[in-house]
Amino acid sequence: MSKKFWSLFMFSFIMLSGCSLLSDTDPEFSREKYDDWYEQEQYELALEEVNQRLEKYPEDPLLHNEKGYVLNLMGQHEEALQPLDQAIELDDQMDSAFNNKALSLNELGDYEQAIVAAQKAIDISDKEPEQFINMGNAHSLLERDEKALEYYNKALEIDDSAPNALYGKGISLYFLAEYEKGIPYLERYIKAYPEDIDGLWYLVYSHDLLEEYSDTIPYLDKIIELESEQPLDALDYKGLMLTYAGNFKEAEEVYNNIIEQYPNEALGYYGKSIALVQQGEVDQGLEELDKSIELNDTFKDTAYNDPLFSPIYEDETFIELTEY
Repeated sequence: MSKKFWSLFMFSFIMLSGCSLLSDTDPEFSREKYDDWYEQEQYELALEEVNQRLEKYPEDPLLHNEKGYVLNLMGQHEEALQPLDQAIELDDQMDSAFNNKALSLNELGDYEQAIVAAQKAIDISDKEPEQFINMGNAHSLLERDEKALEYYNKALEIDDSAPNALYGKGISLYFLAEYEKGIPYLERYIKAYPEDIDGLWYLVYSHDLLEEYSDTIPYLDKIIELESEQPLDALDYKGLMLTYAGNFKEAEEVYNNIIEQYPNEALGYYGKSIALVQQGEVDQGLEELDKSIELNDTFKDTAYNDPLFSPIYEDETFIELTEY
């Protein structure tokens, strides 16, 4: 599974704090007003407001930082760089502007420059977790998982419940094959973001790799609920995990559900065939395997090499179905 840090994290990674060193600041600036717009996802209103304020106070670094923040929330990461650079030019001690720039650069895939910006933020202030999270993200996306882990740990030393540091540490440990150590951090993250599908999948894969197959089921059920319109992958995975756990009848029910929803998908018939064979219902299992191969003949090779079919490797019908 690839690493992904997406727009959901912006709310924690972007900083708005930081005081201007200049006197030309907007006396009517309202943090609460902007926060209300962000909570309601009214980004256009916030952008319009900040542009109007900048016409009156063009030398206010906080307003330029705010504009960069709004543009990041809107997914306009390239456009966000200009106001953030302007904020830094006006106030080179504004850690939040450097941190927001690091986020923009991470989103644009310029991870090395994101590291430079995040380090500037850390040098100015090492009292907030966000700088360390953005630094960790850049290293993680460069596949420097041990280095990334150092920064996530620093973020958690500042705030031991920072959701995105928990997520970052969890997947760093996952990619370092420290699955058992990573699971508690991913679980704590999911408590904060219970509908985050990628986080749920990391928990599924972690338990699977630890051969804790039954432990994957609650997370797969949640993914199926969230992906109610297209749950095929999660349903198939659930059937497989139930099979590995020895719950063959439950696995059969899952695959019957897949067949009902996706009658032209070979996966459902293939999974059902395994569940039936494992229950000793060989003839019925072979009938389902035949259906899967008719829909997708690549399942010949899949079945031939699948250890779950080992009880019938010598069965003549199985041999006929899987030979070319």
